[in-house]
Amino acid sequence: MPFEFRLPDIGEGVAEGEVVKWFVKEGDTIAEDAPLVSVLTDKANVEIPSPRAGTIRTLHAKEGEKVKVGGLLVTIDTKDGDAPAAQARPPEATEASAAPTASPAPTPPARPTGGRVLASPHVRRLASEKGIDLGQITGTGPQGRITEADLTAATKVPEAAEASAPADGAPAATEADAAGSDPSNPPPISTGEETAVAGAPAKSPASTPDAPHGRPPDPEIERVPIRGLRRVIAEHMTEATHRAAHFTYVEEVDATELVRTRDRMAMHLEEKGVKLSYLPLILKAIVAGLREHPRMNATMDDEANELLVHHRFNMGIATATPDGLLVPVVRDVDRKSVAELAREIQQLSERARAGKLARAELTGSSFTITSLGALGGVLATPILNYPEVAILGVHRIVRRPIYREDGTLAPAHLMNLSVSLDHRVLDGIEGAQFLAVVKRHLEDPHLLFAYLV
Repeated sequence: MPFEFRLPDIGEGVAEGEVVKWFVKEGDTIAEDAPLVSVLTDKANVEIPSPRAGTIRTLHAKEGEKVKVGGLLVTIDTKDGDAPAAQARPPEATEASAAPTASPAPTPPARPTGGRVLASPHVRRLASEKGIDLGQITGTGPQGRITEADLTAATKVPEAAEASAPADGAPAATEADAAGSDPSNPPPISTGEETAVAGAPAKSPASTPDAPHGRPPDPEIERVPIRGLRRVIAEHMTEATHRAAHFTYVEEVDATELVRTRDRMAMHLEEKGVKLSYLPLILKAIVAGLREHPRMNATMDDEANELLVHHRFNMGIATATPDGLLVPVVRDVDRKSVAELAREIQQLSERARAGKLARAELTGSSFTITSLGALGGVLATPILNYPEVAILGVHRIVRRPIYREDGTLAPAHLMNLSVSLDHRVLDGIEGAQFLAVVKRHLEDPHLLFAYLV
């Protein structure tokens, strides 16, 4: 029997996901709980297992295509009796097609006595606000979980039954007719990328990805689709540069004592399997700077036109991965030791590069640090991790001669720090003062342990 599997509710507030990779193709056999598809939401890849065993009949979404929660993903041919013929009607269906006749909508099946309603806190809150009894809704998510799309469908079906019921003897309008008659919902335009139908003519070269807009393909140019994590990064960077007014301030730091302190601590931590970079010490110095300048530890609420100053020190660590830049979050930096920070950063970085981070590990930061380590260069102007209002760039440590205060020439380890600010809410002087505090603690690392930072 054919089983239609729809994109489940994979996180609060997630309305859609992008198909990153199919682990099967049409005609493949698959076991229950075997990897089916990888879906990207908010920069986190979620691997979804197959809900049924059977044969893949149809993949309804291509790699790189976005699918709304409740949207059809795949049809699986299962053995008789293994599954119902199909899941409930997709919640994104139009009102006209949701009730093609004037007959009353069937009463949803009641939950078994003592049964538990499966729904996220976000869905429960929405249901309470709309006065919806979750016990009267059949969920389309995994194991019958009720999704936000199910709530939407439940509120739209009664309206659709009244608005779209045809006159006596008149044929019911089709979904395409309904879409074409509404100026706000025009019929879909063919992009030439739809799944081929048996007997349909083959695509012309002008409709292939190498020849968009009817132009002939150029053998000297490779067209690379911007999709998956790369597309999410592009969208976030565009939003950051369009919304925030960037300003960057740079300071040089004498890191000679920082290098010595780190080298001595690293010997002890490596015995316990922890690799110590400079980042944990820099994070501690940032905490000291944020304590003195709390408006730097903030996010911007543009809708309310308010600056949200955070009292917890949750810091994003920009991490390069094979697919692009991710920003895992280290929480409560001020409450953790240098060793704990080193271990956590190491674990987060490894999971980020392996694509194993959970969505919760990529959200909730109020300040971000970006560093390329040995390839840190001389200077950069980091783009804000919007809606945060500040980001610190850490650059390469180099050994150069400098003049000391007594006039002598001596070798030193020097590095540059660059802080980018949202100049709409932070003045340059505030960024300079913040960086002065960070510099003071890095040039004299004993300060990092003299106070609770």
